[in-house]
Amino acid sequence: MITPRFTVRQDHANVFITIFAAHIRAQALEFDVDEYQFKFFASPYYLRLTFPGKVAEDESSTASLDASTGQILVTLAKQTPGESFENLDLLSSLLATKRQRDHRLSNTTADDRKARPLIEDIAEGSAAAPCTSEEQLAILQDEDFDWEISQTPAAGDDDTSLLLANASYGFNSQYMGILAHAHDCGNDINAVPDPERMTADQRQANRVATEDAKFDESYYIDNYINDEDILALIRHKTRFFKLLRGLQKAKAGATMADLPATRLASSTNEERLADDIESPLASETIEAWTEFTDKEKAAMLDLPRKAHLVSDRQAIYLGLVDILFAYSLDHRINLGDATVESPWTIGAVSATLSNLEQFSALRPTIVACFRRALAYPLYRNWDLCEKVLEDVYVLFKLGLRAILKVLLDIKLMFDHHDVYYVYSKLYLDDYCVWLQTSATDRAIKSLAHELHHFELEKDELGWHLEDFEDLALQTSESEGEEVEGGEALADFGDSLSVSEGQQELGQASGSLGEIVIPGSSSAVTKDGSEANGASKKKPLIEILD
Repeated sequence: MITPRFTVRQDHANVFITIFAAHIRAQALEFDVDEYQFKFFASPYYLRLTFPGKVAEDESSTASLDASTGQILVTLAKQTPGESFENLDLLSSLLATKRQRDHRLSNTTADDRKARPLIEDIAEGSAAAPCTSEEQLAILQDEDFDWEISQTPAAGDDDTSLLLANASYGFNSQYMGILAHAHDCGNDINAVPDPERMTADQRQANRVATEDAKFDESYYIDNYINDEDILALIRHKTRFFKLLRGLQKAKAGATMADLPATRLASSTNEERLADDIESPLASETIEAWTEFTDKEKAAMLDLPRKAHLVSDRQAIYLGLVDILFAYSLDHRINLGDATVESPWTIGAVSATLSNLEQFSALRPTIVACFRRALAYPLYRNWDLCEKVLEDVYVLFKLGLRAILKVLLDIKLMFDHHDVYYVYSKLYLDDYCVWLQTSATDRAIKSLAHELHHFELEKDELGWHLEDFEDLALQTSESEGEEVEGGEALADFGDSLSVSEGQQELGQASGSLGEIVIPGSSSAVTKDGSEANGASKKKPLIEILD
């Protein structure tokens, strides 16, 4: 069966469903309405939608077919007029079964906190680790997230994970065998020597060693001194920041014609963000941007229909931070326009994609982001990294829809690449589904808060960046002194040349070995004595009586 394209909107009392199904007859249409679910069938099309509220088929409900365009408009009444149905633009959420939606809602109630997630039909050659730790169980129950580093004893050499013939990786560690031939097909993103056998700890150790070898202190010093282009990139205002600013102004009731110096917040970082902005987006642009385009809707419809048994939700959110950091860096470097190099840049900077990393805390995640941002892309600058981290905060501040739109953008980039499309299968498809069906606003807001107050010291990267910067400043000052000294030496040389010229002029006016003193009646020899009258020459300028 084919799932047709569709859109859903609502008003105070009704839900409007527009279905796009070409080449069907009106007599073949079948509809069924059962409280939360709406079903449509017309061979070869089948559509089942599960709404967050109850709908009814009454005398006000209608259905019409426009045969010329293949559009079917269905109007259903709400059982409770005035009720607002949330997330009608998240198409994967609407396509979920009623049981899946009930399970998701049960996680937010006190009585059903211990409900286990649905078991996903795992494809052959994939695996999912069970959730066993108390911290992971608390996360599955949607309790408060703790983004600090957890401390666990190191596993011994007899750890059972070392006995596994194959390693798992990807979203929720559910894939294996996909990257078996990554090195043979020109996958320049993959940095894991043996992705099918290396454990997560081995991949992390390999990543750190590779980053240490890749870091170029001369490159970093050059970008630190010659930073004119980088400063222009830092001053660039991304559309996400303008969108956030416009939404905040609209929420505060400010008009676009009246732009007072409103602050984003009282904290220092947000004040700096507010000072940087030139002008927020217009209100109509904000509405257009927050809605999903036809291309994005088509991409969501093509996503796999699956439910995830997530073993470590915190690791999933942290991987999202890592991927968004890589995207934000490429977005800022290219001033918002993706290039043919964007998939490689995003993949290389993201430790999740390039090294199949699984993070357990926020600080190691940001450290890895900064290390790779200073080792791989065209511009490698600490201030640029901090600005990109602010961009990631802005995305989390904008919420789930903005993040989903970014992930769909990344997915489309990778889908159209001959080699890198594999990362859509490993991560991006699952992330797009998971964001619509399982991610919570509570966790997104928690991460936004943590990112906003996050501070990272340069010595945490392990590369002695401050020493290189001091050396760069000293070298720059020494070169400046040499330039000043060279200019003084040149001036001295010029004056010396003038004196020599005057001496040659004197020699041309007097006898050889004598210097004629203007205004004097005698010449002076080289030994300082005056020449006698027999050898006396006329002065250069005679004094007349």
